[in-house]
Amino acid sequence: MSAEVDASSALDDYYGPFTSEREKEVLGVPLRLVEAWARNDVDAVVDVFTKGGTLILPGDVYKVGRDEIRPFLAAAFAGPFKGSRITGKPVDLRLVNDTVALIRTHGGILAPGETEISPELAVRSTWTVKKEEDGVWYLAGYQNSPRGTGATLRW
Repeated sequence: MSAEVDASSALDDYYGPFTSEREKEVLGVPLRLVEAWARNDVDAVVDVFTKGGTLILPGDVYKVGRDEIRPFLAAAFAGPFKGSRITGKPVDLRLVNDTVALIRTHGGILAPGETEISPELAVRSTWTVKKEEDGVWYLAGYQNSPRGTGATLRW
C-alpha cells in the first residue's frame, strides 16, 4: 500500500461522519495545529489562531491573543512538552453560520516516542473556529479539560 493511500485512509478515518467539503475545511484547523505541534513549531501553532484568539487550559491557563499564546507555547516546547505531539478526533461539529463553527474533539498529548495517549494526558477539547476575510479558517478559541480515569493534565 502506498503512503498516499495510507494518508487518504487516515484522513477518511479522521473525518468520520463529517464528510461535506465545508466540514472538511473546518476540520482543517485541528489538522494544521497537529502538524505544527508535531514539529514543535511555536510560530506555526500560533498562526493557527486568530489574532485575538483565546487559549484556555487546566491549571488556570488563560491566554488571549497571539502575543500571549506564543511565549506560553515556547516555554511548553522548551520544557514539559518538548518533542511531544498531539492527536485527536472530531466527535461533534456544528456549523453556526458561514464563518463560525464549533468542534469538539477527544484526544490528548503524546509524549515523545509514545503512540497511545496516557490517561493523564487525555483531553476533551472545544474549538471555536472562524473563517477570516482571507478565506482561511482559524482558531478563535480553544479550551480543553482532562477526560477519562486518571486524567490530571497540568501545564
